[in-house]
Amino acid sequence: MNSSTATGSTPRVMLAAGEASGDMYAAELVTALRRRMPGLEAIGLAGAQSRAAGMETIVDLDRVSVMGLVEVIRHYPDLRRAMNEMVAALDERRPDLLILIDFQEFNQRLARAARARGIPVLFFVAPQVWAWRPGRARHFGRIADHLAVLFDFEQPLFERHGLPTTHVGHPLIDLIDREAPTRDAARDELGLERDTPLIGLLPGSRHGEIERLLPIFLATAERLLAADPSRRFLLPRAGSLEAEWLERQVAAANPSDALHRALRVLDGGSRTVMAASDALLVASGTASLEAALIGTPMVIAYRTNALTHAIARRLVRIEHIGLPNIVLGREAVPERIQHDATPARLAADIEALLNPAGAAAQRADLAEIRERLGAGGALDRLADLAADMIDRPDR
Repeated sequence: MNSSTATGSTPRVMLAAGEASGDMYAAELVTALRRRMPGLEAIGLAGAQSRAAGMETIVDLDRVSVMGLVEVIRHYPDLRRAMNEMVAALDERRPDLLILIDFQEFNQRLARAARARGIPVLFFVAPQVWAWRPGRARHFGRIADHLAVLFDFEQPLFERHGLPTTHVGHPLIDLIDREAPTRDAARDELGLERDTPLIGLLPGSRHGEIERLLPIFLATAERLLAADPSRRFLLPRAGSLEAEWLERQVAAANPSDALHRALRVLDGGSRTVMAASDALLVASGTASLEAALIGTPMVIAYRTNALTHAIARRLVRIEHIGLPNIVLGREAVPERIQHDATPARLAADIEALLNPAGAAAQRADLAEIRERLGAGGALDRLADLAADMIDRPDR
């Protein structure tokens, strides 16, 4: 039997997440598990947040945080080394449970290695089989012992193929309710007047995203500032980005003196920026769903490698890429992808949201997203499921 609980020794879990949002969930999950299992040892693929929660780093998140088919190929040697180190830890440390948080291609390979060694696998966040490669649902049971999903419509997609699947809900509900300030409190924290026109710029948490999107976001800000010089802009730095590197990226975009005065680069605080802003320009990803739950009107933009985009267009089977629109099943939030993500187009979209009627219409749609995601408690339900699998590794 693999479980340490069978011998009375300290239970050990390995976790792996491949981006900032997954690391945030890992940190919360480690904390929740330790409430149930004092002394629990947590190891794995760790970023700043999970390390702060007491997780031992086997591989640093920054080494593997890449997105896009071409980008993965380019970084394949680094990813392979990281995988080898994680597999070696499976052999040396023998965790009682491997908990994998999204980061599909990497984590599916790690899951296969764990199951080959008799280590139970709990996978959190389903592969988006409803978006592309539907056949993967049939095969996912070969790599996971249990799947925990974010959305209720995902559960039957996997259960019909015999994979035990639990709908735990979305962790952002609790995180936003606990951590996001009100608009006025956020502005007070930032030292801003209540009536200052404020636009938040959130171009992503990966270096590649910043390199592609930040110049476009700043050029959009130039247009918005020219239309109204009283406007101010906030750029929160993701924890995965080095402060000096981000400063160089801003400087490389060659902002005008006027934008230099109107722009503040912050150390973190993305949710405070979301809450304080009148409108947001945000990269496609988890941040867009955070903004939706906070209720701030936004425009979603994204650019990726041209070949990655061309391949994805042939494979993806859904109309939208923004999580708010996927949840709603319609385009409530403007999406500007690849060549549609131009400063002129984005500035026009933001202007529409700075109009009271445009802002009110989108806020009504965003309120519906919260209703669809349901009640909170997702990570507590996930921790219960994980603790049960540690106690009963046959499940």
